[in-house]
Amino acid sequence: MGTPVMAISHKYLWTTVAVLLLLILQYRLWFDDSGVVASRALERQIESLHSANDQQAQINHGLLNEVMDLRNGDALLEETAREDLGLVKEGESFILFAEPDS
Repeated sequence: MGTPVMAISHKYLWTTVAVLLLLILQYRLWFDDSGVVASRALERQIESLHSANDQQAQINHGLLNEVMDLRNGDALLEETAREDLGLVKEGESFILFAEPDS
C-alpha cells in the first residue's frame, strides 16, 4: 500500500474534485441560461406581457363595440360626425362659445 503522505494527498485530491464539481453545479443551478435567476426574470417578463395583453384586449373590446355601433346604428355615426368634424344638420343653428384669452 501507499505511504500515509500519499493517502492524504489522494484524500485532498478527491475532496478538491468534489468541491469543484459542487461549485460548478451550483453555478449552473443559479446563473446559467436555464438557472433560477434566468427563470425568475422570464416569469417577471411573462407577467408583464400578460398584463399588457389584458390591457390591449380591453382596448380591442372597446373598439369592437364602437365598430359594431357604427355598423348597426346611425346615432353614434352622427354623434361622431358632429363632435369630430363639426357637422351641423340642415335647419340647425351653430353657436360657438369662445373663451376670452386671459
